Amino acid sequence: MDASARITMVRCSTLLVEHPACRLLTDPWFGMSMRGLPVFRRPGLDVVDLPPLDAVLVSHLHPDHFDMPALRRMRPAPARVVVPPGSLAVLGNPSGLEWMELAPWETTALGATRVTAVPGPHTGPRPDEVNYVVEIPGWGRLFFGGDARFDGRVLSEVARRFAPFRVALLPVGGSRILGVRTVMGPEDAFRAAQILDAALTVPIHEGGIWMPVPPLSMHPGRARHLVRAFAGSHQGDRRVRVLREGESLRV
Repeated sequence: MDASARITMVRCSTLLVEHPACRLLTDPWFGMSMRGLPVFRRPGLDVVDLPPLDAVLVSHLHPDHFDMPALRRMRPAPARVVVPPGSLAVLGNPSGLEWMELAPWETTALGATRVTAVPGPHTGPRPDEVNYVVEIPGWGRLFFGGDARFDGRVLSEVARRFAPFRVALLPVGGSRILGVRTVMGPEDAFRAAQILDAALTVPIHEGGIWMPVPPLSMHPGRARHLVRAFAGSHQGDRRVRVLREGESLRV
């Protein structure tokens, strides 16, 4: 099977990945508040507009990555919701959905598609974040970076096991909480794309989606800064594509 995949930006780290072999949604977030702060961008799709999903991949339980009310509104319900280990205890073992906890380096099959959780260094509270490698038969591999911070050792191990990648979805917000970097910035994402040997990089989780509270929280990174990093390299900007809310890309 060598059909193209369609990747649609919903908002932040919420993306819809569609291929004849599988349909996936990453880090569902459809609400209009973020810990009481104003949110400036609406999702590009509503929950009711989603197609039937083979799985929802959740990197961690922060409110801009995990939206339980939205999960319960999905019709039909997703066939599986994949979460980091320890999530169900935090959530109180919720019923009504098919849950699967996937620890780093564990793999699950969605038909012929394979999904592997990998470490996603970020910040507390627990459970710790995971990122995902999606292997679609006849198409290639996709990396989903949630909102992890840059860790060259982890990324090098991911690359050793899985590179090259057809697409890497990498955060660029560069968040700092009380001065401590918790999310990749654009330069970090550029370095990560090189390590992962990604043919195409799509920036996700950029700043400017909700109001920062300096100096407590700052989110300075923008997708255009990653484009600038690629343009300043010998590769030019052909290996990066910015998607705005509701915009799709065929690969």
